[in-house]
Amino acid sequence: MIAAEEIEGRLARFQAALAAGGLDAAVIVESTDLAYLTGTNQQAHLIVPASGRARLLVRRTLERARQESPLELIEPLGSLSGLPAALAGCGVDDGAQVGLELDVLPAARYLGYQRRLPGYRLGDCSQALRSVRAVKTGWELEQMRTAAEQVRVAAERVPSLLRAGVSEAAVQADVERVLRGAGHQGQLRFRGFNQEMHYGQVLCGPSGAVPGYSDSPLCGPGPNPVLGKGPDDHVLAAGDPVIVDLVGGHQGYLADQTRTFALGPLAADLRAAYDRAVEIVRAVEPEIRPGTAPSALFELAEQLAERAGLGEHFMGHGAGRIRFLGHGVGMEIDELPVLAPGFDEPMVEGNVIAVEPKFVFPGRGAVGIENMYAVTADGFETITTAAEELIES
Repeated sequence: MIAAEEIEGRLARFQAALAAGGLDAAVIVESTDLAYLTGTNQQAHLIVPASGRARLLVRRTLERARQESPLELIEPLGSLSGLPAALAGCGVDDGAQVGLELDVLPAARYLGYQRRLPGYRLGDCSQALRSVRAVKTGWELEQMRTAAEQVRVAAERVPSLLRAGVSEAAVQADVERVLRGAGHQGQLRFRGFNQEMHYGQVLCGPSGAVPGYSDSPLCGPGPNPVLGKGPDDHVLAAGDPVIVDLVGGHQGYLADQTRTFALGPLAADLRAAYDRAVEIVRAVEPEIRPGTAPSALFELAEQLAERAGLGEHFMGHGAGRIRFLGHGVGMEIDELPVLAPGFDEPMVEGNVIAVEPKFVFPGRGAVGIENMYAVTADGFETITTAAEELIES
């Protein structure tokens, strides 16, 4: 159970963000946001006034919500027709500006709220809430360190799983088994529309260079066209690069890490590209501090890739290139801040970012590295701790 003071602090910061954004209240319905603000993941509506006490209205399941959440006001919601009265009970009257999570709320649900709340002006609270969630507390960082230990253990086991004639899907299954044995929670979350999340990916040889729908430099062919992401039945062969992008999960919090391996000696140009990826990480690290714009980290990395003659392979290849260096991590894998052009709001203490320079070579595979960092008062803390050297099995 999340401590009451942790939830109280989150709500207070969110209320301040609502007031600063000109919103009188918010109605929260998305699962991750509900869990963040209440400590429980039930089917519910959370009313958060810009001032005053939050009120959790539960459709399913009330008993669990009361057991798991430290909130004082937890009540049943029999019908959405009760929302106007519930808002008024929180001091949010007709004419108030009420924020919804418009980045993830289905259009049909939004239109339903319009019908049921005719006296209210509906706005967007998603940016305010995502900005609050982007600044982690000490308790949240502890959960992410535990998740990072899971992916460290899994990365250490990878070399023993690689051998000629084994399919990459079989290696993926073995890695997942290691993660579960290390305490992995099993489920992961991705906020982006039509994006999906899994434990991670083990992509061997040419699979590492197969582009797809995922907002990532790595996608892979997947087990079939319907899913279209992750490993397939490629059988490992001598010289294959093996890129292992894994996500740990503990108490709802994630840790993102990538390491590169090879089955036997890796081709010289691929090894050189891996070395450049590590050099990019080392160059970026001193810039991870409060006050640095996320976009500046991307620009630095892109410049270094270009100078190394690897620009066309950086973060994808051809039309499959992704113009970002990394992303925020927390309860979802795609949180703020995003290390990409246009994201110029300076980083602050408590931000957690994944930095993932990767190089993709069509028909051959991908190499790269990914570490996760917490922004501290005077720099950064490296949260992912697996050994970084390229291991040739």
